[in-house]
Amino acid sequence: MKRITFFLSILISLCSISCSHDDKSDFNTAIDNSMFVFNPVEGGAILHYKLSDPSINKVRVQYTDEFGSPVYKIGDYSVDTLLLDGFNSAQSDVPVKISFLDRNGKQSEDKILKFNTLPSNLYTFFDNVQVTPYWEGFQVTYELQGLANGSATVSFIGENPNTHAVDTLTLENFQLESGKFTKAYTLDASQQQSSYTIVITTEDNKQRIAKKVVWKGITGIEREILPNKDFELLDPFNKSNEKAYTTTTRYNPGALGKQYLFDGDTKGTRSAERYASGWATPPYTFLAGPNALHTAENNVYFVLDLKRPAMLGEMRFYAKYPDGYATNQDFGSSASSYLVLLPCAIKVYAWTDANDYNPQANQATIPASNWKLMGTYAQDPNAKLTDRWYCNKAKQQVVTVKTITDLNALAPLYVSVPFTFDTNEYRYYKIEFETTYRDLYSPVNINNNNNMVSCHEIEVYAKKE
Repeated sequence: MKRITFFLSILISLCSISCSHDDKSDFNTAIDNSMFVFNPVEGGAILHYKLSDPSINKVRVQYTDEFGSPVYKIGDYSVDTLLLDGFNSAQSDVPVKISFLDRNGKQSEDKILKFNTLPSNLYTFFDNVQVTPYWEGFQVTYELQGLANGSATVSFIGENPNTHAVDTLTLENFQLESGKFTKAYTLDASQQQSSYTIVITTEDNKQRIAKKVVWKGITGIEREILPNKDFELLDPFNKSNEKAYTTTTRYNPGALGKQYLFDGDTKGTRSAERYASGWATPPYTFLAGPNALHTAENNVYFVLDLKRPAMLGEMRFYAKYPDGYATNQDFGSSASSYLVLLPCAIKVYAWTDANDYNPQANQATIPASNWKLMGTYAQDPNAKLTDRWYCNKAKQQVVTVKTITDLNALAPLYVSVPFTFDTNEYRYYKIEFETTYRDLYSPVNINNNNNMVSCHEIEVYAKKE
């Protein structure tokens, strides 16, 4: 037993010596400052590192972020940079501990270095943000450059609908991105005020608030419908069908012209007063064509003359309700052809030149810069029926009427073209009808091959005087 115990002690000693020898040969590759470069970025720094020793497998980085939380990051040969984030305000001489790891996870000596940061976009967001009036509300414009992370929350001070107490009401939380953006907020009628107090906060990816700023006294701009009795639709390409009402033909009653766009009839009431079995109903509406749609090859348009400059916020285009009487062949040979003449893509421009617009001039000589794009509406010509603006939303279908009583019970059908917020006033507005809807059931037989276009009434909404 003594001899066995002796030999065991010798083996343990040898193992101890061997292990001690291994510890001294631990991973101890050289590490120096030349291997690392720090570039300050928004909210942190980029660590650039060079790994030339094949025994190095990974780079380990340890530091403490602005909130006092420890941060551990690992980099390898697949990349040569690490983002050292977690900062909002600009920082100087942030200590960072760097070491190498080999393939077995053994660690080299530590190297303590320091880096600087730039203020994060959660701070710089407020350097280039503007809160300005908008239609029945306000708008927020901001511009960010460089690395963008986190989010912003836009709120206003108003009445909480549940408690009826004054409260901070959130309108939107959105992710921040590099670039320039404008977000407009039109408030519900119950929340509209003579002036608004706006609160904006920025949050990091852990939803910690980085900064909060309050704007007071932001005035919303009210808008109202402009009386359109003096409006005129100018037709520089002579595309409008001008046909007086006639009782001499059963299926071509006429009653077409630009003037019907401004008679205050948004649903087809004048037509309903003349419903008659076996006769096509006079539409008292606007019809243009053939070739009245604007395309790259067919630069045609109409110009709405308000007769005086106004600051517009919206333009609406209405449709009349179809009736169940004889087909009006002025619109085509099919009973449903009127619907494929309604526009689903519209652009509206404002005339910006100091001189009046002249419909008699050669339109090809007018510089494109004389027109400023104000608003657009665009929908797929093959959109499903319930998404089309001429579909009755309450009934979720196309409603056909046969009595004026039926018509009076229905809401008007219209598409809204909202305008870019512009405090300038303009008199002339170019209207381009680009596309009309396609029939959902029989597009070969019910079509708009002649590129006609129709709408029943035009309304404009301007700054309230």
